[in-house]
Amino acid sequence: MWKLIEPLEEAPGAWQMALDEALLEDASAREDFLPTLRLYVFRPGCLSLGRTQDHGSVEAEAARAEGLDVVRRITGGSGVLHHGELTYSVVARIAPPFTDSIEQNYTLLSEAISAGLARRFGVRAELEPSRPERGLASGACFLTPALKELKVDGRKLVGSAQRRQKGAFLQHGALPLRTDYALHARLFGLTPERLRGAMVDLFEAAGREVGHAEAAEALVQGFTERLGVTWVSSSLPAHVRARAEELVTRRYGRDDWTRDAAG
Repeated sequence: MWKLIEPLEEAPGAWQMALDEALLEDASAREDFLPTLRLYVFRPGCLSLGRTQDHGSVEAEAARAEGLDVVRRITGGSGVLHHGELTYSVVARIAPPFTDSIEQNYTLLSEAISAGLARRFGVRAELEPSRPERGLASGACFLTPALKELKVDGRKLVGSAQRRQKGAFLQHGALPLRTDYALHARLFGLTPERLRGAMVDLFEAAGREVGHAEAAEALVQGFTERLGVTWVSSSLPAHVRARAEELVTRRYGRDDWTRDAAG
């Protein structure tokens, strides 16, 4: 039995990141925590930085000038522009089908997402079989596929990051629906052509426009098919929302948290 958090939540970046951490804390504290899938949209659009990413590796002020939020995640990896995309979040305890292996958990979740995209849109996404070469690190997550991330014809389709904490883990990731390559490139100091060669969005992969709700349905279908999930629909518990509010105040809404990379 898995929980599916409904409805699809549209909220600012600080709130979305706080909710993910609050759910991870809840999973760590409760042995009866059910694996939970949350699908959400950043409103307004948002540039998120990895936990240890240098704030100066992206054009944060340019993002703010565009009306975008800028936040720091508790997960690692590089910067992600959450603009014209759907974000998924899975929080679960480390118990079957999940293990202590980050790679195995990535594999299961990527296979579930891939199954949903194939069933709904005919998109054939493959898992990246190898780790990126040293020295290929970039401020932009979508420039290089990490191990077991999804790609289509060699171009990255889904960017994900994971964090483990006391018997539980959080994995969240972005599925671009339609990418503004010019904006994306400007915020990461790249050319649109380089980004187009490295990443692909669902509009191109599926050959048609896909809205947030339909993309969310496809992912749920993929989890059902690949992992045999039985769902119970749920709203977020009051204590999780209360903890998220506290985290916005203490962490995600604070400029010093966003600017200072965690060690």
